[in-house]
Amino acid sequence: MPTFAFLIRTGAFFGIFFGLLIAEWLAPRTAAAQKKSFRVLFHLGISIANSVILYLVMTWPTVSAIVYTERHGVGAAHLLGLGGWAEIAATIILFDIWDYWMHRAFHKVPFMWRFHRAHHSDMELDVTTAARFHIGELVLSGCSKCLMILVWGPSLWGLVTFDLLLNAASLFHHSNVNIPMALQDKIERLIVTPRMHRCHHSLHRDCFNTNFATILSLWDRLFGSYRWSRVKSELELVGLSSPRGAATMKIKPFLLTPL
Repeated sequence: MPTFAFLIRTGAFFGIFFGLLIAEWLAPRTAAAQKKSFRVLFHLGISIANSVILYLVMTWPTVSAIVYTERHGVGAAHLLGLGGWAEIAATIILFDIWDYWMHRAFHKVPFMWRFHRAHHSDMELDVTTAARFHIGELVLSGCSKCLMILVWGPSLWGLVTFDLLLNAASLFHHSNVNIPMALQDKIERLIVTPRMHRCHHSLHRDCFNTNFATILSLWDRLFGSYRWSRVKSELELVGLSSPRGAATMKIKPFLLTPL
C-alpha cells in the first residue's frame, strides 16, 4: 500500500506539472528570461532526486507512525471516533494548518531558513519552482509530519489525499499562467492563487513575509499574514537580493545554500 500511494502521488504530480507547463506555454503571465527547457530539466532533476531520497529515508518512519496510531488507537482522530470522509476532511484541514505554521517557521527560524532560502533563490516563478526544494527542508518537514501523525492519528488515505492536494496547490500557485486578476480575486477567497503566492516570493519589502498558506488562503487571513497585492511594482521582481544571477541555477551552489 505505501508503494501504491507513492505511485499515485508521483503520477498526479507529473500529470499536473506537465498540464500547467503546457498552460504556461499557451498563456504565460510574464515572458521567461531563462531558457524554459533548462529550468524544467534543472528543477525536475532536483525533484526526482529528492523523491528517491525521501522514499528511502522517510517511508519507513511515516508508515510506522501511521501503523502505530492505528493499532493502538493513538491520536486525536481515534479519540474522537472519526472515520471515512469525516476523518479525511479533518486531516486535510489540520495538516494544512500544520503546513502553514511550518512554512512560517522556515522563514522565522534561522536554521530552517538556511534550507528554505534555496527555494526562494529562484529568480523566476513558474510551475518548475514548485519542484525546487532543498532535501534538508523536505527531511525536516517529513520528521515534523511524523510527529503530527502521532498527535492526530490520520488514516493512510487521509494523508495521501492531503499530499495530493498540497502538491496540486503548490504547482498551481507557483505557475506562470495568465489568469485574470478579477478571477484570481474570486478564487483567492478560498485557495491560494499565483498572484497571492508571487507576492510571497517578491523582493518588495511589504510582500516577503506574507502569504504563507499552501492550500486554503483562510489561514493567512486568520493569522494576520495575508497581503492582497495588485500593484505591479510589488510583483515584478522575485527571488532574493543575494544570490542572483547564474549561480541560482547551478546545482552545487543550490545544494550548498544552507552553508
